[in-house]
Amino acid sequence: MRKYYNILLLLLFVSNVNSQKKIEVTLDNSSRVTEANEGGLYFAGSKNVNYRFSQRISPHGDCVDVVNGYAFVTWYKGGMEHRNLMLSRKNLNVSNAPWVTIEFPHKHVGQGGELLNGSGIRGDSHNTAAIGVSTIDGTIHILYDMHAYRFSSLPNYFFNYSVSKTNKAFVPDNEFTIDIFNAKRNYLKSGGDYERMTYPMIHRADDGSLIARFRKGGSGNGDILFAHYDGTSWSNNWLFHEGTLSSPNTNNLYGGERFLNGKFYSGFSIRYATNSDANTSNGYMLNSGLYYAYTNGIPKNSSELWYDVDDAVISLPIKNNSNPSLDPVQFAQPGDDYGTASLPRTSSDPSWTVTENGAIHFVTRVDDTNVHYFKKATDASFSSASSGLIPNPEVRGELYSYKNYVFMVEIISGKVVVKTTPEGENNWKIVYQGSGTNSFEHFDAFVSGNKLYVYLMEDTGNNIVGVGDKRPLYFQEFTLSEVEADEVVDNLLMESENYTTASAGIVVGSNSAASGGQYIDAFAGSQWLEHKFQVVTPGVYDFILFAANRNKDDSIMDVEINGSLHEDVLITRTFDWDVYLETRISNINLILGENTVKITQRKSLSSEPDKIEFELKSDLSVSKFTNQNISIYPNPSSGVFHIKSNANSLLYCLANINGQILENGKIIGDKVDFSYYSQGVYFLKLIDGINTFVSKLIIK
Repeated sequence: MRKYYNILLLLLFVSNVNSQKKIEVTLDNSSRVTEANEGGLYFAGSKNVNYRFSQRISPHGDCVDVVNGYAFVTWYKGGMEHRNLMLSRKNLNVSNAPWVTIEFPHKHVGQGGELLNGSGIRGDSHNTAAIGVSTIDGTIHILYDMHAYRFSSLPNYFFNYSVSKTNKAFVPDNEFTIDIFNAKRNYLKSGGDYERMTYPMIHRADDGSLIARFRKGGSGNGDILFAHYDGTSWSNNWLFHEGTLSSPNTNNLYGGERFLNGKFYSGFSIRYATNSDANTSNGYMLNSGLYYAYTNGIPKNSSELWYDVDDAVISLPIKNNSNPSLDPVQFAQPGDDYGTASLPRTSSDPSWTVTENGAIHFVTRVDDTNVHYFKKATDASFSSASSGLIPNPEVRGELYSYKNYVFMVEIISGKVVVKTTPEGENNWKIVYQGSGTNSFEHFDAFVSGNKLYVYLMEDTGNNIVGVGDKRPLYFQEFTLSEVEADEVVDNLLMESENYTTASAGIVVGSNSAASGGQYIDAFAGSQWLEHKFQVVTPGVYDFILFAANRNKDDSIMDVEINGSLHEDVLITRTFDWDVYLETRISNINLILGENTVKITQRKSLSSEPDKIEFELKSDLSVSKFTNQNISIYPNPSSGVFHIKSNANSLLYCLANINGQILENGKIIGDKVDFSYYSQGVYFLKLIDGINTFVSKLIIK
């Protein structure tokens, strides 16, 4: 049994006192892309019967572009009787501007074209729709609906490309119609070879030109090709990565490229042709390795100089060999570092980014464990870590950077969640958690400057063919900001494991993802925890329980606060024992002095409590101290501070910069003496029984 604390848990003077800055993510707007009577295509039904590979087709792939204050998104019209390619645009410069949509005559052809020729009913999730807008000539480019098709089998649909007429990307809404587009083409440049292409992407360079990218060939046996659009025409395709090598080195690249901070980067893993065969695998199932390369210019052709992670020049095309020592751009092998199976399995692309300061971050997943590789520009080698709050790349999210932070969007329990870490570190925190009644299925995201855009499909919960194959699409706009983190917040924080009393059988577990590294393990039916704590700022608070809950069914608790019982509280499902999300009860009154909170697990389905917070919404005082009736001087001082106040009696609480309470007591003789503390910044809180005053103290 854990040793009980003799001293009642005090109010943590600040929930987050930090002299550094922190990132904030604010939801500015959420709008529905699709009309009320329509939705995006979703492959409802059963795998291999109604669809191949995945049910996701809208939104999917490189389907978002935001430029000149306009958002562009591609999708396929639901349900399966429609399947038309769609393009929607919104003017973000105008408040509450509507989405305007163009419906193209082209319809998704299905697995191997069987929806086109009537030979079957299956959709294919590979057939994404990529979009890019050139700011040189104001043209919209869309590459779509392709999965290694040959001209001989689908002569009019093996490669699909639509481009608008010049200077039509930003026309008024009433002119944004199908008439601004030229007729569909089966090529970028006339006379080129565009057979067997998959995974199209379109990237815009700083000069407004575009890079098209696609795989030619199949899984484990394909090449990556690039082409450049200069505002007038497309170049010939050129070879970036060659995977169609002789056996056993046949492979293909799984990942992608991006323009970041004036450079063009590529980050990927490799899938060898033998990696899906347990009998002949070269040691890994599906994807393996982490690879990185970049060029300082715009890759208009193969003559640009490319570099590896050590800034050494490499030759194109990249040719990977099953011998790791011969891989020219491999910098890590997560399967060796973190694999637990005899053939470690990585099924998704890595998520990655490079910050303005040159810090490199990769997140991948090995044997169902999230793994993070990271290094600052000044580091000689990569560090790595696993589990904890590291985001899951299998949600198909991407790592992004803003100022000195790296962040990633996930969908957890149907809500948008944003996690962030300082660059060059593995210190992930949840900085945004969505709310509301909508539950989302999947998403794609786009970042421009200090704006984050998330394009989502709603999870309607209906998987019936003909009904569940048409689902609403939404677009959310966020602002990223960096704020000072040294604000004093009257929040109370209690670690779950630091209970005052508890039922029998409570077990404390260890997890680096938990606050303080510990949590209550397998909190089962009828078990309970009670915390007693002191409040020096009485008022209205929100109760917040952070807990992990991976159960398929609901986890229910009773929460009793100062004798007031809140029954059958539904605990937020996190789907991961390493993720602790909040469950909130609003408008709780806490009194001056001792308060009590007791949580009881109602159902046998366990959860794992991490910590309890009470977030102050408004205090019960009619007024607070003002600068006119209280002052502290001199400040800075050597440690002795004089207090001038109209109050007859004052209590004080002193905390350090990390929020740790150092001492508390009563002001005697109108001064306090903290000269025995080291030089630095501290926070002093004064209380007259009702009112509060907080001041930053500097001991010199």
